[in-house]
Amino acid sequence: MDQHLKIRPYTAWQLIRMYWESEHRFFAYGLLAVVLFFTIILVGFDVLFTTWYNYFYDALQDYDVRATLQLLAIFCFMAAVYIVLYVYRFYIQAYLGLKWRQWLTKEFLDRWLARRSYYHLESFDIQTDNPDQRIQEDIQNLVLNSLNLIVGLVSSIVTIFAFVLVLWELSGILTIPLGPLGTLHIPGYLVWVGMLYNILGTWITFKLGRPLIMLNFEQQRREANFRFAAIDVRSHSEHVALYRGEDNEKNILQKIFSGVLDNWYAIIIRQKLLFWFTASYNQIAVLVPLAVVLPNYFNKVFKLGGFVQSIAAFGKIQDALSFLVNSYTTIAEWRATIRRLLTFLNHMYELDVTVKQKNHIQFLPNPQNKIITKDLNIQTPKGLSLLKNIAEQFEHGKHYVIKGPSGVGKSTFVRTLAGIWPFGQGEISLPDKKNIMFLPQTPYMPLGSLKDALLFPDKLVSVKNSDLEKLLDCCDLPHLKNRLLDVERWGELLSPGELQRISVLRLLLHKPDWAFMDESTSSLDLAHEKQVFQLLKEKLPTCSVVSVGHRPSLDEYHDVEIDLSKYARTSSNSR
Repeated sequence: MDQHLKIRPYTAWQLIRMYWESEHRFFAYGLLAVVLFFTIILVGFDVLFTTWYNYFYDALQDYDVRATLQLLAIFCFMAAVYIVLYVYRFYIQAYLGLKWRQWLTKEFLDRWLARRSYYHLESFDIQTDNPDQRIQEDIQNLVLNSLNLIVGLVSSIVTIFAFVLVLWELSGILTIPLGPLGTLHIPGYLVWVGMLYNILGTWITFKLGRPLIMLNFEQQRREANFRFAAIDVRSHSEHVALYRGEDNEKNILQKIFSGVLDNWYAIIIRQKLLFWFTASYNQIAVLVPLAVVLPNYFNKVFKLGGFVQSIAAFGKIQDALSFLVNSYTTIAEWRATIRRLLTFLNHMYELDVTVKQKNHIQFLPNPQNKIITKDLNIQTPKGLSLLKNIAEQFEHGKHYVIKGPSGVGKSTFVRTLAGIWPFGQGEISLPDKKNIMFLPQTPYMPLGSLKDALLFPDKLVSVKNSDLEKLLDCCDLPHLKNRLLDVERWGELLSPGELQRISVLRLLLHKPDWAFMDESTSSLDLAHEKQVFQLLKEKLPTCSVVSVGHRPSLDEYHDVEIDLSKYARTSSNSR
């Protein structure tokens, strides 16, 4: 199925409507229609309840026991139906949110992993922070808040129309003598008072609460940075402990957390001001309906039941018109979430455009089993020259070692051959239909069982556990044979040397034609390094190995040495 989240900039409306225009749109609209239908029915029940108040309190006022008991029985029946509708509305709305989040998360994951955007963001972008939080937390908040706001808004609109009719009938006509100017007659005056009061409250709330949008956006960013810093300490706990760097890390965490608290305090101050108003507004709202309804009661326009119904109807209209007032914090959080997701998407797009503009490296298929670079220039992301006019030829059957001073760009050269370094010009000719594997210095261990990690990056379903156990023996990892199905954080549990031997095991499993090893034996002692290259020679006789390293011991395992220093620009800031 095609990716719906395209590589282009997005607006908030485009992001929201994607799911509702997808192949799931009929299912989504069907569930939403049921939710809104239940919402309208629940508002209808609210109208029935206020009408019930009228009859019930009139019956109490008339001391009518029989009518009172009948009305109590009616109330129990209505309440039971109301509860069922309320529960199932929640269930269907939550299920719709689940499906929407599932779809949107898949789209964001596909977009994040498309064209190696995850790598470009991590390596070349400083604006986009914590993409993991945006995919996990922000999508969840977007979906939940969107549905809550939609249902709340529809409920408020329906409530206003339903109870305006009720309140209009109960209001009668307010007569205000104006002396020599005559008399002013205001029909449905309870409706006008309620609307004017709540419109004024909404306007003031928006004025007071507007800064919360940016403050919430900034708070999410700072909270995510603090969480990331704490995770970084946990991930590098051994390094911190060996350096005795606890005080330094504590200072870093406290500094970041101070920024969290500063922005949080700004939110508290703004919310305090908003709460001053909303709390006063809600308390005064108790007196307003009493002040406007009591004249009708004392003038005997209606009895006690009509008085209670008027108060209840006025309260319902007030709650409906106060929807924006009471939901302003949620709206602020929703807008901040939208903004974070849009900056994530649009930064990926901008980075993709930048990468495309600066990538002038042409990859050509080579019918011969050779890797050839021609006039290859490699730059840094800022455009500084790193390596110039690289012209090298790797012939299958020979083994190569790439050397040069630290920082000359050896690893970057290998990344360029792998097609993940986009800053450069020239030609790279790769053997057609040949398997090339690139091994980084620190192997990646995906989440899951040890067997899954050994088979990375391909799921070789035909590999038996017994075959893996033999390879573990070959790579001097016999202690892992009985742990193939264990699920652990293997990247943290194993030593650097063990991890590098696992990367060699992956080579033996996948049997590539070419293997680029970027200092992939740097954590091994000389005996294990020798064992690795003997294994490769014995088990993979048709594989050409290209190694990057500094050790003189590498020379005896390779046929040709390539010194990249002859291509270096002395004026460049290499990495």
